[in-house]
Amino acid sequence: MSISTLAGQRAGVAVLVSSALPMAMFAIASAQEPEFADATAPFDEIVVVASKQPRSIRDVAANVTVVERAAMDAILAVSTDDIFRFVPGIDGEQSGTRFGSESINIRGIGGNRVAVLVDGVPLSDQFDVGSFSNATRDFLSTGMVQRIEVLHGPASALYGSSAIGGVIATTTPDPGDLAGRDGTGGNWQTVWRDADNGLNNTVLLAHENNGGVGVLFGGSFYEGDEMPSAAADEALDFRSARRRSALAKFVYQTTRGSQLRFSALHQDSSVQSDLNSMLGTGRYRSTTALLGDDDYRMQLVNGAWQFGAPESLVEDGVLRAYLQTSSVRQQTLDERAAARRPVSIDRYFQFDQDTRGIELNLHRSIDTGVVAQRLSVGLEYRERLTEEYRDGLETDLASGAMTNNLLGEVFPLRDFPKSRSQEWGA
Repeated sequence: MSISTLAGQRAGVAVLVSSALPMAMFAIASAQEPEFADATAPFDEIVVVASKQPRSIRDVAANVTVVERAAMDAILAVSTDDIFRFVPGIDGEQSGTRFGSESINIRGIGGNRVAVLVDGVPLSDQFDVGSFSNATRDFLSTGMVQRIEVLHGPASALYGSSAIGGVIATTTPDPGDLAGRDGTGGNWQTVWRDADNGLNNTVLLAHENNGGVGVLFGGSFYEGDEMPSAAADEALDFRSARRRSALAKFVYQTTRGSQLRFSALHQDSSVQSDLNSMLGTGRYRSTTALLGDDDYRMQLVNGAWQFGAPESLVEDGVLRAYLQTSSVRQQTLDERAAARRPVSIDRYFQFDQDTRGIELNLHRSIDTGVVAQRLSVGLEYRERLTEEYRDGLETDLASGAMTNNLLGEVFPLRDFPKSRSQEWGA
């Protein structure tokens, strides 16, 4: 057993245990700047995000950044912002204490113009209206991430209009990433960060037999508070967040070299907030209490068949079908006891989006001895169902009278009708 302290600013404590290793190891480490793969790396890094096919990063014209699991462990990453802290050109877009990180910004472009994928499946859109409603992208728990590839710059030809700013492709671990020599392995990780008193626990268990069958099960739980502030005690914002994640994956390697992969992912989180820093100023000068209660839920089911052989017509290809659902529920209590007419306002916001799709990509290399070409053919269909809903009620604190007419808006209402969008690409 070795216990070591690395130079750098203290950011947290990590405990790692892997049964795939010959002996368990515990490490108490401080955050350090990781090394990210790029075109100058001394090894032949293989990336997929740039062309939807495995290619050497040296053969990719676009700027691609790769973040491996080891790099995330080196910086004790608890959030998406932690992962990209040392990556140039990538920043997290924040939306205050209550909503936190809402999206990723690549070279100044963020929001729904950056495509975010988990195992090739696009995540739901970000949507906000007013000051009390914000359906942020609920990014995957860092403990469930094996690898991230980031494509800097537009990639709409491959990923549609949602990739004008770039693509963030996240990959979850396969059973083979954890299985030891005997075919069984696992990983337990605990990361604590004193900045927000955040504690993230992740457990992954995997088994892979000689017949090419592998299974993986994992779970992650995070809880934390608000980030520190220099504000006076009476002006501090309070935040309590929890997130639970579960992953199940099945992988089958056939005797002909093809691979079947099925995975199911569930994630839900809740955030309770008590905002004080804005009270008594600007539009909140008469507000005496501002409380938020937010819930996020995401489910993802994904099936993929990877096939092909060098001697066949299709050298390599992938057929993928997926279903992803997300739902956001947000409640706000806005109490204005200092107003000329004291009132209490209750607001409710709901945003649901279901995405289903199918994708086929085929690749073939042609070498005549004089000219070498790589041919690719792809088809993709994607359908999104989106529904948004807001409600509100104002109560007079003196008389108890209630009204659903708030600032000229009559609740309940929808900012846009129930929508179905269909996208085809070839």
